[in-house]
Amino acid sequence: MKRLNILDKFLFFTNSLVAALLIISYIIPYINPINYPSIAILSLTYPSLLILNLVFIILWIVKLKKQFLLSVIVIAIGFSHTKALFSFAKKEIKNKNDITLISYNVRQFNRYKWIKDRNIKKDISNFINQQQADIVCMQEFSNTKNISIKLTKAIEKKNQSSGLVIYSNYPVVNSGSFDFKNTSNDIIYADLKIDKKIIRIYNIHLQSFSLDTQKEHYGSKNNEALFLRFKDVFKKQSEQILQLKKHIKACPYPTILAGDFNNTAFSWNYKQLMETHKDAFVEAGKGFGKSYDYFIPFRIDFILPSNNMAVNSFTSFSSKMSDHFPIMARINLNN
Repeated sequence: MKRLNILDKFLFFTNSLVAALLIISYIIPYINPINYPSIAILSLTYPSLLILNLVFIILWIVKLKKQFLLSVIVIAIGFSHTKALFSFAKKEIKNKNDITLISYNVRQFNRYKWIKDRNIKKDISNFINQQQADIVCMQEFSNTKNISIKLTKAIEKKNQSSGLVIYSNYPVVNSGSFDFKNTSNDIIYADLKIDKKIIRIYNIHLQSFSLDTQKEHYGSKNNEALFLRFKDVFKKQSEQILQLKKHIKACPYPTILAGDFNNTAFSWNYKQLMETHKDAFVEAGKGFGKSYDYFIPFRIDFILPSNNMAVNSFTSFSSKMSDHFPIMARINLNN
């Protein structure tokens, strides 16, 4: 193998920076964003950093250079992270006692005509009814006139711009909301009697970034304002997560968390919840499980059952009726 020329040295320097950032992204889930919100932003870049390192591996192999080992080693160190990014094998088991749950951010049913389709309300209603799920959690549930869901409302929380609802045909024992201050985001919950068990369902909509993906992109001239917004959002999300964890700890029932977390599986938020819950996509999904309509395969919508439950299937739909994609899991409570 030949020594590196000037161009190759520059490429290896760039490769080293990208590899270092990937290493740092492995540490992000252990750092509370309340203390270091700037670093937390790197949790959003893991998919891009992984892809860039794979590109460098291919580049160095083509060039017959041993420098490919740098990215190979770095990826190997954090290989467990890839499980939350991509799944090769889909699990599909159907048991009679399973429950099915859908989570969907419906983006106010196209209230401001983001999508040029007058039938979005009808299309979303028909889609949900066709799945015949037992429980449905929707976020940004507003502009709801003429919505027809063939389930009973367990709880609905309304505000001016971003409501939440849980639908189910199971008896409701108790319900409530967190009532976050100074935000339109919130968490609601319903205790449902399923056979002889009571299960608490949390419908979660953590602090939003409020980005227009058609107009705002990384690298724009508004970078500084965007950076400050991200820092503020990460702080608020971590505060909301701490409230949620405290609420779950005080809950006497098994729990299922579902909703739009506005963050990825490589964040501190996710790691905190995974201490007591499992990720339905990791357990039974396939592919990237992309849940947000963006050019990067973002998965920011989750279904997280308690660790003592079994996930028998997971589906991420590709229906473009919102800026999010609906997700559905089949869960066995008696594992």
